[in-house]
Amino acid sequence: MTWSLTFLCVGGALFWVLWPVLSVLFASAGLAYLLDPVVDRLEKRGWKRESAIALLFIGGVVFLLLVLLAIVPSMMSQLSALSGNARKYIDNLAKLIYPAAIFLEQQTGFELPLDMATLKADVPEWLKGLSPNTKLSIKELVSGLFTSGIGFFTSIINLALMPVFTFYLLRDWDRLRDFVAKLIPLQYRPRVHRLALKVDERLAAFVRGQITVCCCLAIIYSVGLWLSDIDMAFTIGILAGALFIVPYLGTVVGIVFASTLSIMKFGIDIHLVYVALSFGIAQAIESWILTPTIVGDKVGLHPLVVMIALLVGASLGGIWGMFLAIPLTAVLNVLGQEWLDIYRSSQVFREQI
Repeated sequence: MTWSLTFLCVGGALFWVLWPVLSVLFASAGLAYLLDPVVDRLEKRGWKRESAIALLFIGGVVFLLLVLLAIVPSMMSQLSALSGNARKYIDNLAKLIYPAAIFLEQQTGFELPLDMATLKADVPEWLKGLSPNTKLSIKELVSGLFTSGIGFFTSIINLALMPVFTFYLLRDWDRLRDFVAKLIPLQYRPRVHRLALKVDERLAAFVRGQITVCCCLAIIYSVGLWLSDIDMAFTIGILAGALFIVPYLGTVVGIVFASTLSIMKFGIDIHLVYVALSFGIAQAIESWILTPTIVGDKVGLHPLVVMIALLVGASLGGIWGMFLAIPLTAVLNVLGQEWLDIYRSSQVFREQI
């Protein structure tokens, strides 16, 4: 007992101290888990495993560069245009807000602390700060490299090591899996194998499926808002699609941002209906086509459970806690159902008084 407690204390202390490195290793293992089926398919088509991994990495880098080159300039130009029109939009917003504020003050005696003049002066400058001059950005970046200390360089090294870790984990993934499987006692292997298959099925259905759904929704949102003539349509669409990893969060955030920009630009008119249609049609496609086809009914996690797990993970471990929340919840869900099955088939449950 003493040795067990000592081992747990020492292991916990090492885990705490080495967490910056272990977090990168866990993230790399997650990427390797997600990419392993793709590498296996390329292997079946005659590719060597190392060549398949290299092809996957090169394709991923090229795709990211193309996305950045296509999206970032558009986002910067939209921010610049929005900063130029901000004063006009705030005037339009004031025309709508002031009558409502006066009516509220007359009815309740409560005066809203509205200061549109300050907003009119500050918001354009803030928006300009989001689309900075390139030379200024480079100058600030270089100066930051020398003033941020060793923590910055440690973070850069950890991020740079992630593709290396992912490569080696992907290359030896099957051997690592077989090694772990051989450590399981013989009498427990059938049950552990069955549970591992269930966990893999649910993780694959949610993680890979939900990421695919998020990408599809980002495209649908962006196109719908662009057709609705909403400023920063692609920025809001991509943000809403990315946040849909938490069910319905992306939809709510996207509707709020898009509706606000629509009111500021056009007032209360038909464009709000266009915004509602953009998100409504996207949600209909997601509910009736995307999720049933891509994710299916294999996840076994209620959306409320997913949201609670993400909130708990964020409060306990920050961004890494959010990433680990869903896999851990899926594992606990499978183990919990297994425990319930054992309990219901036990003599204690079936015994009658």
